[in-house]
Amino acid sequence: MAIEKTVGVVLRAVDFSETSKIATLFTRDFGKMGVMAKGGRRLKSSFDVSLDILSVLSICVLRKPSAELDLLTEAALEERFTGLRGDLKALHAAYYAAEILEGLTRPHDPHPRLFEETVFTLRRLAAGEDRNAVLGRFQLRLLAETGFALSLESCAGCGAVEAIAERMRISVRAGGLICAECAKH
Repeated sequence: MAIEKTVGVVLRAVDFSETSKIATLFTRDFGKMGVMAKGGRRLKSSFDVSLDILSVLSICVLRKPSAELDLLTEAALEERFTGLRGDLKALHAAYYAAEILEGLTRPHDPHPRLFEETVFTLRRLAAGEDRNAVLGRFQLRLLAETGFALSLESCAGCGAVEAIAERMRISVRAGGLICAECAKH
C-alpha cells in the first residue's frame, strides 16, 4: 500500500469519533472516495480546517483496496470559495452540485474532466454568476461524463439523422430524441 497524492473537492464531512472525521472527496485521479481522517477533529490537527465542505484540497491518501474507507494522511487547503459565504442562494446551488455529483458517480471511478468542471462551477458560483446557467452547464456535463446524457444528434431508436429534423420527440426508454417512425413503436 503506497501513499498516493492527488487533488480533491470535499463533498461531505461528518464527525466519526472524538478525534476523527469521515469525508467523501471527489478527486481528479481516483474519482469519489471515502476517507478516514484520524485526528481530524483535534484543535491542532494536521488537517487544519481543510476538511470544510466545498474546499479544494491537495491530499495524500493511503488507499486500501479491501476497505470501504481509505486513510487520509495529509490534506492541505488549495482553494476555498469565499464568495459563497455571503450569498445563500449561491451556497445552496454549490451544495446541490456537490449532492448530485456524489449521487451520480461511483467510488474509485475517475473523471478528470468532471473534476475540473466541478471546480470551475464552484468558482463561477462564488463569483456571483447566474446560478441557473452555471448549474445547467454543470448538470449537462455531469450527465454526459457519467453516461446518462440523452442522445440529441440522431434518433436514439434507429440512428437516423435526417428524420430528427422533421419532428422531434423524446423517449426516455430509448435514451434521447426519436424520429416519428420510431415513436410509433
